[in-house]
Amino acid sequence: MKRRAIFRIFDKYLGIPLIILLALLTKRKRRIPIENIRKILVIKLAAIGDSILLIPTLRVLKKNFPGAEITFICSQINYSVIKKIPYVDRIIDCNVHSFLRKPFEFFRFISNLRKDKYDVIIDVGQWERINAIMAMLAKSDYTIGFKTDGQHKHFGYDSVVPHSRTKHELENFLDLAVPLGINITDEDKKLEYFLNSKDFKFAEEFWNRHELNDRTVIGLHPGCGENGKPREWDVRNYIDLGRRLVDYDDNIRVLITGASHEEERCRDIAAGIGKNVINTAGMYPLDNVVAMVKKEKVIVCSNTGMLHIASCVGTKTMGLHGPTNPLKWGSYTKNAVLIQSDKFCSPCLYLGHDYGCQVPQCMAHIKVDDVFINIRKALNPELFKSKQELLN
Repeated sequence: MKRRAIFRIFDKYLGIPLIILLALLTKRKRRIPIENIRKILVIKLAAIGDSILLIPTLRVLKKNFPGAEITFICSQINYSVIKKIPYVDRIIDCNVHSFLRKPFEFFRFISNLRKDKYDVIIDVGQWERINAIMAMLAKSDYTIGFKTDGQHKHFGYDSVVPHSRTKHELENFLDLAVPLGINITDEDKKLEYFLNSKDFKFAEEFWNRHELNDRTVIGLHPGCGENGKPREWDVRNYIDLGRRLVDYDDNIRVLITGASHEEERCRDIAAGIGKNVINTAGMYPLDNVVAMVKKEKVIVCSNTGMLHIASCVGTKTMGLHGPTNPLKWGSYTKNAVLIQSDKFCSPCLYLGHDYGCQVPQCMAHIKVDDVFINIRKALNPELFKSKQELLN
């Protein structure tokens, strides 16, 4: 987290002046080469959730330019998702944090990037100035990127797309395709995730091994990645919720998932719940985990990549939102429950790291009672119908 904070400082205080300088030295292009697009470069260095929400945009690009090669610059943060997307033909894995330690690595990277010429470069980053610098230094006929409030990264693009605070991020990403003459439809907004037969086989075997086929499996995904601690719900709340669930119905099984760096947190939650709980944190590759999540009845998690992945595979989500705005970052599906903190200043996040206070307290305002009752409604909706609904 400290490394990322240092990167953001360099990105802002060195990136903005460099973008302005490059903008003064280069000439903007007015004509989009729509009729002859053969090579498209997309730049997005993080994160997993954003990359999931970007899939519809990549699908739209491939549908409208089927003969074009789509190259994607990513980092190890989102590589695991990008490598699975069938609409991406070529991946450039960029170790962006190495540029801080070894500045010459950046020049070597740009030199290699300039060996190819792209018809269109699309910078999908909402705030990262390093993306814009890459786009300006690469060889291209046209560049597209966001104009984001207060980020000063848009000066060098040929076509600027306003980044909206009120739109869902999936729709913001799709807006980047509009300058290419693409008309966005509701069908274009469909979510996807790409599992194979081995992933499904793993999940089936896991279910058989743990005798889950006739059980009601509720997922808990307590972590929010290495940079998302302020978005996490307290361990004690997950323990309380898990205990209530297994006491409420002996047929319920709680399945905990998480990354390797979240193992201790997940282990504590599993130990606190005590019975009818299975902890898999850090044990399996992402796609195996997603295949298991697909079989869950409901998953409870904060705003993190797994929230959007679960939406892709059709699992009902209980999204816990404190700093994050569910209208912008919530599950992009009707099969979701959005649970928002009632703290007066929630939500405060716009770009993902601009928290309104040093130690956010909004997640503590989400009550276990509220989450538990919403799970009960999901499991037994007929018990919560109004008198009028029953008469109808």
